[in-house]
Amino acid sequence: MKRLDTSESRTVDYSADVASLERYYDNRFDLIKKGNTDLVTLELVMLGKALDFIHFAGSKLGITLDTSETSVEKLEEVIDALSRGVLQDNLFSGDSGDIAGNMGGYLGVLVIANIGGEWIDTENGAAVNVNDRLAYVCDYIEKRLLGMSELDVISYFRSVSLVRQ
Repeated sequence: MKRLDTSESRTVDYSADVASLERYYDNRFDLIKKGNTDLVTLELVMLGKALDFIHFAGSKLGITLDTSETSVEKLEEVIDALSRGVLQDNLFSGDSGDIAGNMGGYLGVLVIANIGGEWIDTENGAAVNVNDRLAYVCDYIEKRLLGMSELDVISYFRSVSLVRQ
C-alpha cells in the first residue's frame, strides 16, 4: 500500500524497525527524566503504548510484530487469541497494563507507518489524522474486544487507507 504524503513534521520514523523505535523512545524518555518535559507528547505516549503491546504479543502469545503492513494480519491473530482466551475485564486498564489501550497505540502506529497521518488529541481521545479524517484506533480496538464491532482489523485498516485523495 502506498503511503499518503503528509505535511506534518513528526519526530518519529514509524517505518523504522522495532529496535530503532525502542532506541528512540528510550532516548526521549531519558531526556524527559532529566527535565525536558516538553518532549512528553501524545506521539511519544502512543509510541510507548505500541512498544508495550509489541512486547506483550511476543512474550505472552509468541507473535512477532513490527511496523510493516503484514503485521495488520498478525494483529488480527492477536485479537482472535485474546477474544478466545482472555477475560475481557482483564484487557482494560488495571493490572493487565491496559492491553486494549496499548493495542490501539500499536494500530495507530501501523496506520501512520503504512498509510500516513499523525497523532492528534481530540475531545474524544487520541486519534490518527489521515488527510483530515480521524481514525479513533483505540476506540475501535475497545469496541472490537468487547464484541461491539464485527469489523475485523484488516477491514478497518483498509477503510482508513481509503482516505487517499
